[in-house]
Amino acid sequence: MGGVGGAVAGNLINSHDIQNGTIRSVDIQDGSVRLNDMTGWVQNHLDQRGPRGPQGEQGPSGLEGAIYRVENYTNGGGGDATVACANDETESQKYTAIAGGVEAGHTGSNDFSVTASFPGRMNWDTGKPKPGRLDGWIVLGNGQYTDNLKVWALCVPTTDIPVQQVDLNN
Repeated sequence: MGGVGGAVAGNLINSHDIQNGTIRSVDIQDGSVRLNDMTGWVQNHLDQRGPRGPQGEQGPSGLEGAIYRVENYTNGGGGDATVACANDETESQKYTAIAGGVEAGHTGSNDFSVTASFPGRMNWDTGKPKPGRLDGWIVLGNGQYTDNLKVWALCVPTTDIPVQQVDLNN
């Protein structure tokens, strides 16, 4: 009997029976109020933007403090070469090389060719790049002599550029 009375009472309660201020947001089920349930005035005001605020100061360019380094091998070279972001090892490690390259062999004939060019620092004892080092540029050659060789790097004062390696299965 109580179940039937409750169902009948539910149909009898309407907005006139609810005292203003007694329904709170906690009483409304999430997602039950849609935009079209609101008055046109509310809908229009939800989409309006306020006045634009004042323009802020110009931030740094992202290249502030960058340095362009060139290592000039005055007698040319016959293989691998590198340039550091700074002369001092500790200072160099405060930078990351974001671009680099090599200029070789334009003043005479030679058989030098580049086999690899990438950011890093060489361990000359092992002939391999130092792990985790991006504070310079490495150029690996084919071992043939060139009469001139310049290695360059654009270094920025940061060490938090993430390295993402993507393997391509070709």
